[in-house]
Amino acid sequence: MANRTGKAGFDEDPQARFDAGARKTPLRVPAKRERVKLGEGGRFVVPAAMREEMGVKPGEDLILHVENGELRVRSWLQNLKRVQVELSALKKPGESVVDEFLKERREEQLRSDKRLDRLHAEGTTRKRAK
Repeated sequence: MANRTGKAGFDEDPQARFDAGARKTPLRVPAKRERVKLGEGGRFVVPAAMREEMGVKPGEDLILHVENGELRVRSWLQNLKRVQVELSALKKPGESVVDEFLKERREEQLRSDKRLDRLHAEGTTRKRAK
C-alpha cells in the first residue's frame, strides 16, 4: 500500500544520521552562575546547559584546579587541544618531533644495551675466575 508520497512500506526516506556536534546552539543559554549543593563525599552536579557549553558528557574526564580560592573545571579533551596549540607554536616549521623523539629513544636503548652487555661480560668473567 502506497502512502501519500507514492512510496510503499519501507521505501520511506531513511532517518538522518545522528551527529552529536550538530547542535550549534545550546539547549538553553546557561546562566553565568548556578547554585548547586555540595553532597556526600564532596559531590555536586554540573548543570546540563553548562555541561553542553563545555562540550562534556557524563563519564568524561575533567580537570579541576583551585585558583585564588575558586574551583575551575575544564574538559580534559579541550585542555589537551589547548596545550597542543600552545606547544605547536614552539615547534619549528618542518621539524618532526616524533622523529627526534625516536632518535633519542634509540640512542638511549643503544646505551642501555651496551651497559647490559658489559655487565653480562663482567659477570661471565667473574664466574670463570672462580
